[in-house]
Amino acid sequence: MGSLQSLIGPHRLDALGAWAVTGILVGGVGRFAAGGEFDWAVLTALLVAIAVTVPFATRDLETTVPAELLGLVAVPVLVRAFGGFPQVTPFLVVAGVALLLAVVLDAGTSLTMTPRFATVFVVIVTMAVAGVWAVGIYATDTLLGTTFLDGQTELMWDLVTAAGAGVVAGVVFELYFERSARIARLRVSDPDPPEGDQSEASLPGNGTHHRIAVRTLQALLGLISAFALVRGNVTLFVNSGGPLAITFLPALFRREYGYAMDTGLVLWITVASTLHAAGAFELYGAFGWYDSLAHAVSASLVAGVGYAVARAVERHSGAVAFNRKFRATFVVLFVLAVGVGWEILEFASGGIASIIGGEAVLAQYGTSDIVNDLVFNTVGALVVAGWSTAHFEGLAARLTGRVGRLTSGD
Repeated sequence: MGSLQSLIGPHRLDALGAWAVTGILVGGVGRFAAGGEFDWAVLTALLVAIAVTVPFATRDLETTVPAELLGLVAVPVLVRAFGGFPQVTPFLVVAGVALLLAVVLDAGTSLTMTPRFATVFVVIVTMAVAGVWAVGIYATDTLLGTTFLDGQTELMWDLVTAAGAGVVAGVVFELYFERSARIARLRVSDPDPPEGDQSEASLPGNGTHHRIAVRTLQALLGLISAFALVRGNVTLFVNSGGPLAITFLPALFRREYGYAMDTGLVLWITVASTLHAAGAFELYGAFGWYDSLAHAVSASLVAGVGYAVARAVERHSGAVAFNRKFRATFVVLFVLAVGVGWEILEFASGGIASIIGGEAVLAQYGTSDIVNDLVFNTVGALVVAGWSTAHFEGLAARLTGRVGRLTSGD
């Protein structure tokens, strides 16, 4: 397992290289601003600001981010300065900003993370920023009458590009970390013991009421699946049978791993699954609020999973430590990234259907639908991040010890 903080240190020759790259980036800010590309000027200025944070904070000009890492992050800026790959390079810069930010936060705050987790963080941030960008651009076009977006297809290809850029950047950074001589290797520590009371909070009502509600909703999902099977409706069957299978996962976890999930959380999962399945009966198209509700509820579960993963990683390794604000931020970013991934799946489903014929298993209803989904995904994430993380402490405890790949770097 590697130490991200070990990247920062006083190295005279390396510092000269880092300052040289910083100077090039400063020149890039001026060039972009002079050419009217203010978005690129801001992105590049952000890289410069993060790069100089370390030497200014330590009051030592020889203590910098590694020159080769800063140079790697600066590559997409230079490519864009010469007019290359205008669709991809912005998201590669975002990935670079995320990585530098992770390094600086690790070095200068109480946050600590391993290189492997930082790589995952880069991918999540890149996809999440793409989601925020999509919402912002759509809002600008709607409220100010601009025409930044040409339509749904262009937006979706931008999201696909962002996801691809994030993954590519993550792979490149992972390879860098594996080969960097400045990464100090640490002993893998035993999982931290649970802190305090790890019992999960519960939804209103007792376990019996929760179980009755779960069985009722499972029966409803079963009826929908049977109806779809009889009618030969593949789309409806997938959209009801899949959620029905998800509702049985808690029972599977209990049998295979001995994890008795809180009945309130099981009901939460079942309600989200039922909302999605019922939406396949044209409810998404008929009632705009229904789509928003379904996405908010589903996103709240995704947020809980994101929180549980972050807490499990933190407990698994003594080299990882997050504070409450970072956990909340990670939850929102995680949901945004998963939301972008879901929209890409829907887009791919439509593309496949157009090639082979038939109805798309997962449907999109235009640009406004995509943006609305992303917005209400965020609403669900904010609810969990602010008030409902206690529901997922038990899941986090169970995941501890099973997240070694997110903390190890070897």
